[in-house]
Amino acid sequence: MSGILGVFPTARAAAPDPVALDQMLNALGTRGEGLTATWRGTAAALAVTRNSWELQDDFSGDALVVRDGGLAIVADASLYYRDDLCAKLVTNDSTPTHLILAAYRAWGERCVDHLEGDYAFILWDAEAGRVFCARDFAGSRPLFYGAIGGTTLIVGSTLGALHAYPAAPSGFNDAFLAETAASLWLPADDTAYRGLWALPAGCSLSWTRVSGPVVSRHWNPPAIDSRVAPSAQEAAAELRYRLRRAVRERLGAHATTVWMSGGRDSTAVFAAGQDALTATRNAQRLQPVSMSFPPGHAGREDESIASVAQRWNSPIHWLDGPQIPLFADPAQGAAYRDEPYEPMFEMLTRSLARGSRAEGARIALDGWGGDQLFELSPVHLADLFRSGHWISLAREWHALGVSDTRYLARTIAPALPRWLRGAAALLRRGRPLPEQNQRWIPPWINQRLAPALKQRQLAHLPPRRHGSFASHELYVSLTAATASRVRGWVNGVALDEGVEIRSPLYDARIIELAVTRPAAERRSGRDTKLLLRSAMEGLIPGQVLAPRRYRTGVVGECFKHGMQTDYPRLLNGVIDSSVLADLGIIEPATLRRAAADCLSHAWNDDVASALFFTLQTELWLRARVGLDVTDDGRSPAVLPPGKRPGHIQYLGGETCTPHRSSSASELSGT
Repeated sequence: MSGILGVFPTARAAAPDPVALDQMLNALGTRGEGLTATWRGTAAALAVTRNSWELQDDFSGDALVVRDGGLAIVADASLYYRDDLCAKLVTNDSTPTHLILAAYRAWGERCVDHLEGDYAFILWDAEAGRVFCARDFAGSRPLFYGAIGGTTLIVGSTLGALHAYPAAPSGFNDAFLAETAASLWLPADDTAYRGLWALPAGCSLSWTRVSGPVVSRHWNPPAIDSRVAPSAQEAAAELRYRLRRAVRERLGAHATTVWMSGGRDSTAVFAAGQDALTATRNAQRLQPVSMSFPPGHAGREDESIASVAQRWNSPIHWLDGPQIPLFADPAQGAAYRDEPYEPMFEMLTRSLARGSRAEGARIALDGWGGDQLFELSPVHLADLFRSGHWISLAREWHALGVSDTRYLARTIAPALPRWLRGAAALLRRGRPLPEQNQRWIPPWINQRLAPALKQRQLAHLPPRRHGSFASHELYVSLTAATASRVRGWVNGVALDEGVEIRSPLYDARIIELAVTRPAAERRSGRDTKLLLRSAMEGLIPGQVLAPRRYRTGVVGECFKHGMQTDYPRLLNGVIDSSVLADLGIIEPATLRRAAADCLSHAWNDDVASALFFTLQTELWLRARVGLDVTDDGRSPAVLPPGKRPGHIQYLGGETCTPHRSSSASELSGT
């Protein structure tokens, strides 16, 4: 995972400012500290920074800025299925940057249709006077851009690098900050600064001096349709084959770890990888890194993990789960963090990455994608209700084992006719029944903002048209921007520790298969992931694949302990001079009451999560307006050595941009 930059003046005769490029490159240092290269042409400049360990062929390789005639490119990429790609191309080069450039020569902007992997790149086509940038559909490598003052296009891997450009906008985007602080669905392209934008996952940006920046989507999930699907047995065999290859494509030349829980996703990745390696005689090694929890803890899956590892005669690198803090130097972490969003279990990710490094590995495979593709919430009950399958509905409800009828009402609510929903709202004193995927706006968010935030939330999710509720849930999981943005942030945390995360289950070829499977293979009563478990029969012990009476591997207990132990102290250090309050986003008194109520006696997961994100957004803002935050030093350091940033002074001001975003006053109509 590298850091890449591009600066492109609009005026034909203008040359990129070398001082500005160096300032941006210095701010990009978090993405790579080994090797740096820059190239400056008469109308474009490119730069890349890369960790020295990524120069190996199984990462981005030793190609930095690559030029070929009038083309120049920088890339942050790990490509898979390279043999398939090379069979279509005429090239002797094998690094991801060279292959992307060759693909562009062959297919132009449609090159992205042929790339499989985790990537972001910036390409300058001098002959066409065009900048072309793109990201993979999963969003593992970030890319941001801004059209500055109508004179310059800037593109880069981090928001901080763009913000370091001398003329970059510095006004905060209050609407985005409110959504982040409230733990709502996030937009695909907004950032914390007005005038700086995220290129959405699965999208491309094309820019010329005439057209300006034009963003288009180059990836959409395959049609979700199970009417012509093969049999369950055939699908399970095909899934096993595709997962084995997906893991093989992502293995390092030597040591690779799997962040293995005792569930079905990461264990499937580990077992499929071990099964694939049995056919080879090379130095590749696959080893689990796992969290251990004491007996009785909701997170404990030690026995299942040990059973899977023993099946493949593999040692386990154990980590002590209860000893990993929720908060660690939160003020310093916020100053260092590129965006206001904080991955909720950052320290778990850091600990797993450190475990991978202890085993000599730079690559960690995870189970990302398993929940999205092979599991289903009880929303299928709404489909049964709408279609009048009452007996099946009763059977599924009984198998679910939930006695609270209010839960049933909430689950089938999206399927109720409009008149009945209206009557229910009257009985609920004006509170409407929840829509599918609707998120709750915390009461401490300024209620004048609520109507506009609700409208923005509708824009962040695709509308359900005529398909089933189950199909729509799968479609949202594949397209909602929050998932891809979180994925990029978590990958950035691992990169801080010198590890690259790869996700074999979230492979385009596996997605093509998963979308053809019926909902019944994703959930039946309490039982989920039936297809994935069937595909792993013989590779994972039967007791691990068997249905479970209770959910295991739940780390919510760790979150609750961390919130109750440290949150009051952290909140007290910022609440009296809150930047969020100054921006008109939160009401401090309401936040105090909600925190006291939730943390003392009325614990609620949704409330606690929103409290967490509100605090983290506040800390991020304070680091950028120059406010100090009290830190008693009790928490272990969160940042790697040598990465202790200073405060960034917020300069204020406004900048004209080609996009429209809202301030808090505009959101509330004042």
